[in-house]
Amino acid sequence: MIIKMNSSKQIHSLYPDLEIWQRSYHDHIIRNETDYRMIWEYIDTNPVKWALDRYFMRPERIG
Repeated sequence: MIIKMNSSKQIHSLYPDLEIWQRSYHDHIIRNETDYRMIWEYIDTNPVKWALDRYFMRPERIG
């Protein structure tokens, strides 16, 4: 939490209107092997799902 707070202060001193953290975000403590495996699966498969997200915008073709 301290890293998040300090980095926010530094960034906002340069860019006051910049939103850098996702709302409703929360940390999760990995307590056991099951937690670890579930989080690893989420991280590993999440990028594949990005195109399905409501905020996804296809980048313009370069060139």
